[in-house]
Amino acid sequence: ERASYGWTSNNSIFANLGMDYSKACQSIKHNGEPGFCWLENMRAFGRLCEPANHKDHRASGGNPCLEQTLESFEMCCLVETFPYNHDSYEEYEETLELAFLYSKTVTLGLSHWKETNEVIKRNRRIGCSMSGIAQFLSKYDLHTLKEWAQKGYAFIQKFDKKVSATFEVNKSIKTTCIKPSGTVSLLAGATPGIHFPESQYYIRRVRFMRSGPLYDALIKAGYKVEEDVYAKDNQAMVVEIPVSVGTNVRTVKEVTMWEQLELAAFLQENWADNQVSCTIQFDPETEGHMLMHALNYFQYRLKGISFLPRLKPNTHVYAQLPYEEITEELFNELSKGLRNIEMKPEKSEAAVDPKAENFCDGDKCLVDFGISAS
Repeated sequence: ERASYGWTSNNSIFANLGMDYSKACQSIKHNGEPGFCWLENMRAFGRLCEPANHKDHRASGGNPCLEQTLESFEMCCLVETFPYNHDSYEEYEETLELAFLYSKTVTLGLSHWKETNEVIKRNRRIGCSMSGIAQFLSKYDLHTLKEWAQKGYAFIQKFDKKVSATFEVNKSIKTTCIKPSGTVSLLAGATPGIHFPESQYYIRRVRFMRSGPLYDALIKAGYKVEEDVYAKDNQAMVVEIPVSVGTNVRTVKEVTMWEQLELAAFLQENWADNQVSCTIQFDPETEGHMLMHALNYFQYRLKGISFLPRLKPNTHVYAQLPYEEITEELFNELSKGLRNIEMKPEKSEAAVDPKAENFCDGDKCLVDFGISAS
């Protein structure tokens, strides 16, 4: 009965430490709902490896995917980094510097709402995220992830102090998170956030509008494109993209529910002072009875979590799922006729490079902040 809207739904409850999770777990075993938000932990703690500081005592919840703590009227400010794509921590630190400077600059903007401007001005909250964690673990190891997370977090705190003094604004109340990711990680060729891939080979479906420039380009490149079965105006389209995550990357079927929970807690302790957004996949037959026990332990090591029962092969709850596991043979077949996507400008567009805006809309707006972490 929820098929028409359930695929867009994201439902969590405010959970109290020490509560009885048994009723919620019965529902989770059926359809993965609800998720859990421990507001008590969000208000009291930054990273969970540190003592309670209660800096976020005004927090009233989080964004829909719960990677960022938020007060009432507060907006997200998120930026994503991909440590897997770096060959050394020093190189990754350069990315962190640019990512944090960009996101801190975004907090200087004003919204249309007085209440929102006031809370942003006070908190300057940022969620600098890591993504592609599964690939990082295949390239390096867990100890290296801990080193990069701890060094990176310390660097961001030092850099925030310098940037905030330069901008003459407050230091950020919180600075780091783990986004669930999606489209952004696809652009970087990364697995989404902390999540393990569904399969070494899968179909990734992406929605877009028929009237946009992508439609003709994707058709000419050989991709399968069809109408969105949930759209009523026949303008929304869905493209199927065959994906290979690479070699030596473990899939979610090779990772237990307990290891996924441990990894989420690991990054909540060593990296994220906001939250780790994570959906734990579990086998309802072999792990479903352990959900309540898992929550009893991890309620003290996480700020939020959600679960999803793993589907049996060839079982589809909704049409046009975002991810669908396929075989290597089907991947090769689907990829065989694909060509490069060519995006040609409209005839009315001048064939010149656009000029970037430099921090303002006026005719004199070039600003050199002269900020360096060194």
